[in-house]
Amino acid sequence: MAEDRIAYVTGATGLLGSHLSERLLKEGYRVRALVLESDDPSRLEQLGAECIRGDVTDSSGRLGEGIRGATHVFHCAAWVDDWAPREKMVQVNVGGLRNLLEAVQGMKLRRFIFIGSIMVYGDGDLVNANESSRFVRTGDNYNHTKIECERLLWEFVRRTQLPVVVLRPSYIYGERDNQFLPRVCRALLSREWIYVNRGRIPFALSDVRNVVDACMLAATREEAVGEGFIITDGEPVTRRELVELVCEEMGYKRPLVSLPRGLGITMCPFAVGLAKFMNWKRPYLVNRFLCHFAGSYLTFDISKARRLLGYEPRYSPRESLREVARWFQKNRPDLLPPKREHST
Repeated sequence: MAEDRIAYVTGATGLLGSHLSERLLKEGYRVRALVLESDDPSRLEQLGAECIRGDVTDSSGRLGEGIRGATHVFHCAAWVDDWAPREKMVQVNVGGLRNLLEAVQGMKLRRFIFIGSIMVYGDGDLVNANESSRFVRTGDNYNHTKIECERLLWEFVRRTQLPVVVLRPSYIYGERDNQFLPRVCRALLSREWIYVNRGRIPFALSDVRNVVDACMLAATREEAVGEGFIITDGEPVTRRELVELVCEEMGYKRPLVSLPRGLGITMCPFAVGLAKFMNWKRPYLVNRFLCHFAGSYLTFDISKARRLLGYEPRYSPRESLREVARWFQKNRPDLLPPKREHST
């Protein structure tokens, strides 16, 4: 019965968490949404979610109070940043997961779904990579925490038999995105975008609605338990396709500068060293994450998700990106180019 399905969602006001909470409510789940004190939960409350103020870093036991009685846990909360100190990111991502696992210990959950990342596979070229590809430690803080999270999670599973499913989406985008596409938009708006190899290198994206579909399947498919899955839109786009599409919809001038891929990769360690020496407080223009984002081959084989999850991407990246850019036009005035003044 629908009444006995209680979903506990962390990161519920974020891009994935908010879309997932909406879908769960539509599917008849009762949703308990964990929201930070600084977050605005009004939208979720209006939809019928029970919003619980809290933080995954709270080890006092309060997490257990909110989770008690839940049948499904969707752990979407994570700190995504290529500039944050490692200690703080470990505290949120790894420590937060540890607190959550301690809170569910002894509970009879139907499913614990952890949102991982393709970043566990490193920042080099990934051509049709799949779940058998090895994890690669790059020195990047986010990569480090996501690998540590999975290590912690699978150790916990071996001890407790918790019914876990791990989803590893590529770059997630969609309405209410505050990370991926806004970052692209700001770089284009400020004329800081630089192509690598003329933007011809392909990479895989994940429409948030496709990731939500994968979450819903992971919540019910018995074949998925104990497995990890790469989730993408099923077809790659090139960086040039992405940029030209966004420029067309948002009214940005198209970038003209392109670096050879080898030069960009060579510049990364020098930029890192300079940034540390100068003690810069904001991300430098060229770093490992940005080189990975702009210049690495990132294509994936999602046949395992198709086979065991029954996952089939419903939304293709080119049309979805246009939809999101149009949404930005209406809802993100901070990302719009300044209006030209006409002289009379």
